Parts: sequence; structure tokens; C-alpha cells
Amino acid sequence: MPHPQIGFEIWTMQSDILFDNIYIGHSVADAEKLAEETWKVKNAVEKELMDAEQPKDEPKPASTGGKFGDDPVAYIKEKLDSFVTLAKEDPVGALKAVPEVPAGIVAVVIAVVGLLSVLVGGASSPAVKKAAGDAKDKAKSAKDKAADAITTGADAAKSEVTKRATRSQQS
Repeated sequence: MPHPQIGFEIWTMQSDILFDNIYIGHSVADAEKLAEETWKVKNAVEKELMDAEQPKDEPKPASTGGKFGDDPVAYIKEKLDSFVTLAKEDPVGALKAVPEVPAGIVAVVIAVVGLLSVLVGGASSPAVKKAAGDAKDKAKSAKDKAADAITTGADAAKSEVTKRATRSQQS
């Protein structure tokens, strides 16, 4: 004897669990016929009602209110717009309210100036290399003179001590 097939649908409404369209029998064809006549008709209508109750996805507001990592372009645009709007009324207040914007602008300007100086060749020009070599030679010469002065002073002090010691021995 074949096992009876049981087909049902569970709908949850609030905190209750409801059973709907229960079929107990041996025939798959009868179960499918019952589902066509009852469940499929009601299911389409119930889905439409549930979709109507769901809140619609509204377009995202202009303010992200998020972090830089969420959407960097939108974050930067929002901060710039905020800074410009505040700066029109109170520039000092804008600097206090959104300090990252002027700091970012200064950082970009410094980076661009540094890049241009490297590209123009300021750091690798022959004149700069010659000036650096001359400065190095002058520093070495000054070091040698200082070392000679220290040595000469030490020798003079040693000879003075020797002279005094020999005079005291003679008397």
C-alpha cells in the first residue's frame, strides 16, 4: 500500500501559523489538480497584496551620511558642497566645521608642486650636484681645520705642563 502524500502551504500572519490547502491522499494528479484550483489562484493574489504592503525603494538621498569607504566619490562631493555652502556665509566657520576639505586641498597642491619640481629636473640638475659637492668639500675642510686646532691646542698644553714640571725640579 503506497504512502499517502500530504501537500500544504504555511502562511505566517503576525505571530500565528496558519495551514492552508491541505491534501491527504494517494494521487499525485489529484494533489496537483487541487493546487491548481486553490493554491495557485490565491497565491498570485496574496503575493500582490504582500508586495503592495512592502515599502517602495525610494531613491537614495543626496546626503550619504556614510563613510569614505562606502562611496568615496559621493563622500568627497558631499564634503566639498558642504564646505562651499558654509564658506559663502562664514569662511572661518566653514574651516572649523569641515577642516578636512582645506587640508585635502593643501595636500593636493603640495603634491602637485613636488611632482612638478621633480619633473622639471630641479633635484637632478648639474648645478645642484655641483653645489652639493662644493658644500661637502667645504664641510670636510672645516672639519680638518677644527681637528688640527684641537691637536695643536692639546700639544701646546702638554708642552706647557712639561716646561713647568722641569722648572720646579730645577729649583
